[in-house]
Amino acid sequence: ISAIFWLFLASILDVDQYGELGYLLAIVGTVGAFGLIGSNNTLTVYVAKGIKIQATVFFITLIAGVGLSIGLLVFTQNILISFYPLALIIFSTVIFDLLGRKAFANYGKYLVIQRILMVIFALVFLEIWGVNGIIFGYTLSFTVFSFLIYKAFQEGKIDFKLLKDRKNFILNSYGTHVLEVISINIDKLIIFPMFGALILGPYQLGFQIFVVIMILPHIVTQYTLPHDATGIRNKSLKKYTLIISGIITGLAVILSPLLIPIFFPKYIEAVDVIQIMVFALVPSTLTLILTSELLGKEKTKSIILSVIVAIIALIVGIVILGEYMGLLGLALSLVIARSLQCVTLLILKNRIKI
Repeated sequence: ISAIFWLFLASILDVDQYGELGYLLAIVGTVGAFGLIGSNNTLTVYVAKGIKIQATVFFITLIAGVGLSIGLLVFTQNILISFYPLALIIFSTVIFDLLGRKAFANYGKYLVIQRILMVIFALVFLEIWGVNGIIFGYTLSFTVFSFLIYKAFQEGKIDFKLLKDRKNFILNSYGTHVLEVISINIDKLIIFPMFGALILGPYQLGFQIFVVIMILPHIVTQYTLPHDATGIRNKSLKKYTLIISGIITGLAVILSPLLIPIFFPKYIEAVDVIQIMVFALVPSTLTLILTSELLGKEKTKSIILSVIVAIIALIVGIVILGEYMGLLGLALSLVIARSLQCVTLLILKNRIKI
């Protein structure tokens, strides 16, 4: 729903507006990552193991979310986007708690409801406040689920000893998540001020197509992580996911020149971007699978190092290849970064017994 909505926005917004939207969401999404304090992996892994850590994690992340949102308000003077981080933190902690419980039905239900509300609210407020209204719609869709926080606090008392005993994994998970979000958003944060919204627009559409074809690997690894945490490997599922990713890559290369001019006539430049970006699908899928296995065993240092490699490669690629090759160089930078991340993780994983 979210991916299709982003594609719909591309069809109704001007290219520069679409680029600006990507830039603003990159800012608020990155700020929100700092407030989650690694709660995504922490909740998924430890709740799956039956440890009542929810109340403590929720308490800390809520305080962090309030502080970050107030800081963003002071910095941007834009109330429509400033409370996105707090709302994201509230919804994310609730949803990852459900994932840790392996309550996949409720996880899916709440996620779908949130996405539907997001579309409705974003379209309503787009008419009122433009691009800022879209982000406000996102924020409102997250806050609807605030009542679920109360249930989480009933699962146990606030006990900081639970965090202290697991501080290494939690801190590494925090660093991993922040770096992963930075690796997703750093391209937008650099491209917008360096090349402008008119370049970021086609790049953003190509990236959203990439996000669409990454849906299956993300779904699979959200399913496998709590199982990897309890020793269930799901080898066949992972193998077939890689095979399907390869097939999707080929289809995207063939179909994008046919479909983009029909559905997104303002974004013809995005065709070449998409045809290059999709080659990052297989290494990105393998990276997610390896990450799930390592997190399940509470081994995070290799993940952190691989993400750092990807961020450095992406920054260098954007600055150098973007300058000399334009949009094609920007797209190629993403492929190189994701491939190097995968290779780094493979090398490091082979040195660890899991």
